[in-house]
Amino acid sequence: MLIIGSLSFGTRAHNYYFGFAEMQYNALNQTMETTVVLSAHDFESYLASKGHTLKNLEYLTQDLVAIAIIAQEVNAGFEVRTNGQRLIFDCLGFEVNKNGLLSVYLVSQRVSNPGPVLDIRFDCLMDLFPEQQNKLTYLKDTQKYTAVFLPARKTAAITLE
Repeated sequence: MLIIGSLSFGTRAHNYYFGFAEMQYNALNQTMETTVVLSAHDFESYLASKGHTLKNLEYLTQDLVAIAIIAQEVNAGFEVRTNGQRLIFDCLGFEVNKNGLLSVYLVSQRVSNPGPVLDIRFDCLMDLFPEQQNKLTYLKDTQKYTAVFLPARKTAAITLE
């Protein structure tokens, strides 16, 4: 019975696609610091669909070309605007965790006093995986603001108090 259950799970392997981001403002540096978390396997498939030949990302964490490509592709699916300004994010690096998740570390250019509204587009991987759902949590002091992004709703506005 256990084998049958395992086989049926194995044939479905992956019926959900989720991405997460956590962002907060660093007042000392006046930057937005963000971590985007995606399935490493899905992201490698996404890169391949875009013509990039990066595989086994866990071995490329120090590769400057890999970092640049990952930054380009994550930024293509993640955008933040505040006070009428689009923030540009640089990739500080990435890692592949033991659970198969890719964490990409981003930092924006300087922005003084973000808000009162953050306009966010987070459609990363949605053009390849139609079931992709993404969620962003913005941390401000002791408050958490959350936005959910779906293929039918790729943008959201977070109003800061």
